[in-house]
Amino acid sequence: LEWISNEIVAWVYTNIKQKWDSVVRRGRTKLLGLFSGYKQSQSFVEDVFTAVENYVRDNDGRDAVFDKLETFDEGDLYRLVSAFVMTRFPMGLALNKNDIASSIPFIEEITSKLPIHGCFVAQALSADKEMRFIRHHCLHQSVSSTVASNFEGLVWKCLQKALSLRGPILVFPVADMQTYEPLTGLNNFATRDPSLPSKGFINCLTSAGGTAPSTWDDNKVMYAVQGKNETKPALRDVLLMKPGSTVNDVFLTLKNKNVLEGEFVRAEAASKLGEKPKLVSKLDIVGPENRILRIMTTKRQ
Repeated sequence: LEWISNEIVAWVYTNIKQKWDSVVRRGRTKLLGLFSGYKQSQSFVEDVFTAVENYVRDNDGRDAVFDKLETFDEGDLYRLVSAFVMTRFPMGLALNKNDIASSIPFIEEITSKLPIHGCFVAQALSADKEMRFIRHHCLHQSVSSTVASNFEGLVWKCLQKALSLRGPILVFPVADMQTYEPLTGLNNFATRDPSLPSKGFINCLTSAGGTAPSTWDDNKVMYAVQGKNETKPALRDVLLMKPGSTVNDVFLTLKNKNVLEGEFVRAEAASKLGEKPKLVSKLDIVGPENRILRIMTTKRQ
């Protein structure tokens, strides 16, 4: 984990260093653009800049360092790149089979050398326990409740730790803020996309206590959308967006998928079902408070 993080830091550092003369001439905007090139929004990069600026002010007594980029030395640049990488590429480490006695010294050595941004999750599953876990959760075979409960707690702890490093941003695009019915342009994705689970996969889901996707029709044994006069499922579709994404990013994502056409006019949003929608700016960052989103364009769907 340490080696991987060092490689990423060195990669970004070298790229920025090679363009540093241009950065000094053109200032903060140029530097912001370079970091934004790593598939990250400018608002996200600005948050990193602010954190580094505050750190340097509080610890080195230097204020507004990004307005004086000519004073940056290699240590300053390395600190900035490290802060960006640790935030942009968070990493988690799960150590398996730590119930084996011989693993103890290795675990101690690994955890003592973890980078500060890493996380350690102990998940004590030997090979035999792994198979019992799979049989219980994936094949739906009977395993003692105590064993299942212990396994489940450890696995969920691992998943929760991983997600806490960088939580997903979920956005629910809708056509109506009263019924929350889906956009017509997403019907093709909801019925024909190759990522949709097959009939066999759906059987596994239902056998394990889950449910089929909302567009699955058991009678027709296929995916199908509701008829014109039938009630449409609320919040049927969800987009997974990067942290720092804006309302405009959601609009462009839907437009690139040919779900929306025309130009952005306005948008309204809510955080939960039944909440009164409010107008939002295209520059607003999407999050839990505006995750249900209706976007209007110059071309009616």
